[in-house]
Amino acid sequence: MSKYRVEFKSSRLQLILQLLTYVALVLSVLNWQSESMRYQFLLQTLVLSTMTFFVFRAVLHSRRQTQAPVIFSQRGEWLETNVDGQISWKITEKSRTTSLLLFIHLSSPVNARHSKWCLIYKDQVTERDFRRLCRAIIYQQQTAGKD
Repeated sequence: MSKYRVEFKSSRLQLILQLLTYVALVLSVLNWQSESMRYQFLLQTLVLSTMTFFVFRAVLHSRRQTQAPVIFSQRGEWLETNVDGQISWKITEKSRTTSLLLFIHLSSPVNARHSKWCLIYKDQVTERDFRRLCRAIIYQQQTAGKD
């Protein structure tokens, strides 16, 4: 079975989703019924400034953060390669695909209680790698329970 190396880059889709979430939160705070509580303007200003700080800190963090390259196979082996070494994972049948985002559930082959989720946006990887990852997820869903 072939193994593929995937390099990740920063995602514009992730940035757009973060900013849309921020706009929705701001609009919900600004939509409070006027004068419904004492010092409402101060409270709204405090909530909005706190939200702005945390959202833009998260945006800056996600823009600087780079995901370690991954080597994976269609059978679900997932190997993260970073400076400290290599970490082995297995793609599970809980993983899901959409046209813009992959929800990859990884479980440790050593201890099944250890697991994590990996979100991969379509523009983080090449089109070919995105399709390969989709095929690996679909393969895991189809072979679940047959082992």
